[in-house]
Amino acid sequence: MSDEGKTGKDIEIRDIMRPADSVTPETLARDALAVMLDHNVPGVAVAEEDGTLLGFVTDGQLLEAAMPKYIKMMDRLNFVPESADNWVHYLTDAADKPVREIMTEKVSSVEISASELAVAHCMVHDGVSSVVITEDGKVIGIVNRVDLYAAIVGLG
Repeated sequence: MSDEGKTGKDIEIRDIMRPADSVTPETLARDALAVMLDHNVPGVAVAEEDGTLLGFVTDGQLLEAAMPKYIKMMDRLNFVPESADNWVHYLTDAADKPVREIMTEKVSSVEISASELAVAHCMVHDGVSSVVITEDGKVIGIVNRVDLYAAIVGLG
């Protein structure tokens, strides 16, 4: 077996994490979406003003929160006309909800002192593509699967 591509070194989470964008629980969904768009990320940490991690909100949760519950239960929407402009208000009204009503409090996170194996395990076990990195319970960064695996195999 070839050793090509193996790093042979310990990976420091601090070296591969990205700065984490976060919003407060009172941030409106539309503003959280703007943060996601500005930084090209599918979700953001929800934290207190002091950085204490409270939750996480994703683009999928924002969209789901915008859909009426009965629409989510239907298999087909063949009763909705092609130009469904009269339905758009459901989507836009939800943009004014505070993130605390949409976020999940179950966040995949690890402390900065964790190993790359602990981060990988968290991703696989929790079925997530990113893990929030904390220091003393405060958000300091985020690691995604691509960056983690690239570092593990020596491409990062």
